[in-house]
This record gives sequence, structure tokens and C-alpha cells, in this order.
Amino acid sequence: MAKKGDERNKDIFAIVDDEIVPRSKASVPLWDSGFLHGKQIWSSPRLVNGKVFRLQDHLNKIRHGIEAMNCSIVPEDEVYIDAIRKVLDANQMRGASGVHIRIIYTPGTQVTASMNMKAVVNWDGTPSKPRIIIMPEWREIGSVYDTTAKGEHAIVSKYRRPSAVFADQQIHSNNQIHSSLACDEACRANVAAALMLDGDGYLAEAHASHMAIVKDGVFYTPFVRCCPPGVTRKVLLEVCENDNIEAHEDDINLERLYGADEVMIMGTMSGPIGITQVDDKVIGNGEVGPVTTRLKKL
Repeated sequence: MAKKGDERNKDIFAIVDDEIVPRSKASVPLWDSGFLHGKQIWSSPRLVNGKVFRLQDHLNKIRHGIEAMNCSIVPEDEVYIDAIRKVLDANQMRGASGVHIRIIYTPGTQVTASMNMKAVVNWDGTPSKPRIIIMPEWREIGSVYDTTAKGEHAIVSKYRRPSAVFADQQIHSNNQIHSSLACDEACRANVAAALMLDGDGYLAEAHASHMAIVKDGVFYTPFVRCCPPGVTRKVLLEVCENDNIEAHEDDINLERLYGADEVMIMGTMSGPIGITQVDDKVIGNGEVGPVTTRLKKL
């Protein structure tokens, strides 16, 4: 479970529209299209030994969302990279680890409160300049989940992830009401995660990360039909391939979840975290399993 926030974040700086501003004064206009209608795309890499881990994967995820929303201006990668450099310098984070970086894109400010992208223009009718926000914060792995051998507990959420029939679920937008409701379930149950099913009753993801099970030494992770393809998930599949751990994407029902030898969730700041109990079912022997432990070390 999440621990108390890092006191250093009280005085953190962010960057908004290429301006470095203290946390207490960072803001967006009321007519920002991301604020008004959820036209906001984001991703959150982490800083490891002074390097942004798998930044290109995160930028690719952002670009997919921008193009899927048919935004008129798609920033080049260097625009984000330059902003990240500036804000890390402002916070004296260069060379650090344990830093979570939220990268946010919105199409810009609108002239009227309309969902129509034609409203995202300046008063002379030219396209608005996209708004890029970079929000770094100190967040150590241990501040998010229990990384010890006893692992974490989870529940199966009553809320389900919508499918691509309703919208492209690989757009990583700030429309997170399904996950937010599932997160509230987990908080009220005093567990680390709420595992979400898709409309067909197969596992989709956890409320704030991807997940996987292990059975007989084989790593299985759900297909990404109902959620964005996570960077950490991609990395773990690559690690499995490189280190001779059999791995598959698969449809995983509740019977397979409860009967798994290991269950893990996987997020940007944590990597794989063992789940040793789901609902009232103990997973495996009730301890973090060998595949989870091995992947964590790799």
C-alpha cells in the first residue's frame, strides 16, 4: 500500500508551456482542452541513475494518443526531451533515481467550451499551440508497494474495462473513471490493487498497472485489448524472451487467476510486485514466487 508522500515534493518545480513554475503556482487556463473535455494524453517514465528509463516507448505511447485524437499539431520528441531536461535541472534531479516523471500533452486552449476540435484554435483561427506539462516528483519504489517477500494483496473489481468497441483503449488519456472507481475499491478494502476484467470476463489489467500470472514456471499476461500497452509489461516480456522464461499473452479467467502459482502487478515505479492473496484466496504458497523474484532482479 502507498506510504506517506515525500516531503521534498512540497517545493517541487513543474514546467508548463515552457515555463518553470513552483508546484503551488502551476496551472492551466480554464479553457484548456484537456481540462474541459479530457483531451489530455500522458505517460509517466521514471528516472534511474540519471537516465529516463525507456523514454522513447513512453513518447511513442503519447504520439499514438495524439494522432488517434486527430490533433492538428503533433510535437516532435525533442520538444518533450528539452522540457524534461529543463525541469530536472530546476529540481536538481540530474543523476538521480527514484523520480517519477509525468509527461502531459493537451491540444491547447479553446476559444469556446466545445468538444469539437475546431474550437481548439486561437482567436484568429490558427491552431492553438499544444500545451506540454512535465511534472516530476520524488517517489521511491518502496513508497508505492510492499517490496518484501510477503508481497501485497488484491481484490477483483466489480468494475470492468471497456473494450475497443467503445473507443480506442490504447489512447492513454486522463479519462480514467473506470480505473479510479476500481482504485477506490482497493483503498476501501485496504489492499494494493483491484484487478479488472474485460467485458468477456477475462483479466484486463490492475487499476493502475498491468499484471501477470505464473503457472508451472510459465509467465502469462492478459492481451491489451482494453487498455494501453504498458512499457513495463513490454520490458518484462522482453526480459522473459532474453532469459529463457516461457511467456505468453493469453485470455486469463478467474479460475486461472485463483489457481496460479504466482500473481504479480507491474508498474513504472515498481517493476514486478508479488500478489500473494486475491480476494480470500491465497496465491501459491502465500509468498512472492521465484519467477516474480527473478524478474525483479533482472
